[in-house]
Amino acid sequence: MKKQILAVILLLIGISFIACDEATNPIEEKGTINITSTPTGAQIWLDGDSTGQVTPATIEATAGFHDITLKLAGYSDILLNHLSVTAGKETLITEGTTFKKLGSLTIESEPAGAEIWLNGSNSGEVTPATIGSLQNGSYEITLKLGDLGDSTLAAVTVNDGATTNVTAKLDFGFEVFSTPVRIWETTGTSASQPSGLDLSSGMAYGTSDADNRDKIDIYYYSDSQGSTYIVRSAAFHSKMIRETWFKVGNGTDLNDGENSPVQFSSWKKSIGDRETKYVFLYDADGHYSKLKITNYGGGSGAGDPAWVEVQWIYNKVQDDVSF
Repeated sequence: MKKQILAVILLLIGISFIACDEATNPIEEKGTINITSTPTGAQIWLDGDSTGQVTPATIEATAGFHDITLKLAGYSDILLNHLSVTAGKETLITEGTTFKKLGSLTIESEPAGAEIWLNGSNSGEVTPATIGSLQNGSYEITLKLGDLGDSTLAAVTVNDGATTNVTAKLDFGFEVFSTPVRIWETTGTSASQPSGLDLSSGMAYGTSDADNRDKIDIYYYSDSQGSTYIVRSAAFHSKMIRETWFKVGNGTDLNDGENSPVQFSSWKKSIGDRETKYVFLYDADGHYSKLKITNYGGGSGAGDPAWVEVQWIYNKVQDDVSF
């Protein structure tokens, strides 16, 4: 009899423990989500975590609301938000699960070779390039070319399954001196009539001042007999040191898009002061310019020194022949 009473007591204690465990650790009520996609084989993410399953599949989820993301290489992600799951029931998802192909960007720049940054991150590509597998949306494009600075383009929209083309002219690569700069001949001129020109800054300087030796690239030379008038390399002047090379181009329009040939030993160190075509220059720092004599005057005699006016484009990228 005592054994029977002991057995009943132990049974009651066991039931009590089970009841307490169920009370403190209630069984979660779950339902299922049946999901497919077109194409199939998409990764299924539930509330930001990968389920390890791919479509088509049936996954378990606790009763309540959930967010599902479908991911498939080469396509835009599909977001299915606030899906309701009922305990003991299956939620069937068949709509809104057709994938759209990712978009792409084709980016070109002038000059080429600029790093392409998208939304503040380096893409690892340089122009020209096509960047694929981009989600539908708006992108901020920044192009970086050496230490010349950044050029950020207005927001560019990428659409599913389409290629957006972007072409950019990088102004920070060029200095355009569109206002003519006048330089005078070296004979019979005063300090207010400079003969030398700094191609990088656009400033005219006097050649008689040795302090300008590191600035002047070219100057307007005349001999004392008034028989020779040429624009030539500063290195010819006894007080100057910078050497510049000249190559006459094929046209007259500085903005015709013609690039400079690469500097070679056949290039000259001067041009005539009546040259009508533009001229490519290569200076002592390894920069190219594209220069044109736009006007000339003076030279009628004493007190009326000859002068020329020039316009040019200076390429700030070393050894870049682009114009």
